[in-house]
Amino acid sequence: MAVTLDSAALFTSLVTLAILISACGNLISSTSTRLARVVDISRNLCEKAKKETDKSELNLLFEQLESIGPRIKLIETALTMFYVAISFLALGAMFMSVDPLFKYDLLTMTATCGVIGVLVLPLASILLVIERQFTMKSVWQEIDYVNKLFKNR
Repeated sequence: MAVTLDSAALFTSLVTLAILISACGNLISSTSTRLARVVDISRNLCEKAKKETDKSELNLLFEQLESIGPRIKLIETALTMFYVAISFLALGAMFMSVDPLFKYDLLTMTATCGVIGVLVLPLASILLVIERQFTMKSVWQEIDYVNKLFKNR
């Protein structure tokens, strides 16, 4: 016996998926901006390193560059996961929408896609929280370095 959704439940489910897809889109947009900023910071540090002659300043620049690598990887992975989540949520909406047109029950496919999308979304967000910790560690290292410079004057 096939399980079917009534019209109200179908509409509610589609709206829920649309809201999740919209949320993923916003997260993709902000994460892309975040990635662009980190890439710009990386390029600027590389340019500074090319011109810098002071050994201690070079060491600080290289430490900062080393800390940016993991940040870029985390943001890239999170961005990919947001795209995966949006893809599965969109597939779930598609399966739900075309289910009445087929004699085969697509409810299992719909639920599976929805669950995968909903599970991937917070995992990607957690990666961004971890990346934020890298960011703050880097900022505090830079502040400590500047404090040491001014104390030595």
